[in-house]
Amino acid sequence: MATLMRNLKDGLERWLFRRGYVHPEVRELVRNQVVLTALVCAACLPFSAVSTAAWSLAAGTLIISLNFCSLAKFGQQITGYGNKREAIAAVLVRFYFRLALTGFVLFGLIVWFGASPLPLLAGITTVVVNFLVWGVARHAGSKTHQTLTGKEA
Repeated sequence: MATLMRNLKDGLERWLFRRGYVHPEVRELVRNQVVLTALVCAACLPFSAVSTAAWSLAAGTLIISLNFCSLAKFGQQITGYGNKREAIAAVLVRFYFRLALTGFVLFGLIVWFGASPLPLLAGITTVVVNFLVWGVARHAGSKTHQTLTGKEA
């Protein structure tokens, strides 16, 4: 079983690398979000026909995952921009485009398809869970830990 999990992880790592996620930490975050999305969708699938909340949760998770993957890939590309004004303009244009598109999709899901807003929001928060777990794992795995004494200020 461990060998199968290692092979799946390595295969996903190679697939993401070929898709342009070259920075190891970015790739790890994207990999974790992809796995989390697959798990949420797999858990919601059996209930999606009978529960609006189930498919709403899966839809929220898919929306944020697509947003996050797009942002992660673009974040790696933007570091290569030589002109800071051009880089800032590109970031702002992409940010507002992604925000408008996400808003339109959320509006459509709620108004036209009857999605439940709270499960949609819960699905969107999966990216926060991903970051928290990643941060805790990175902190726990680091060799040096800072002890706060109150004298830092």
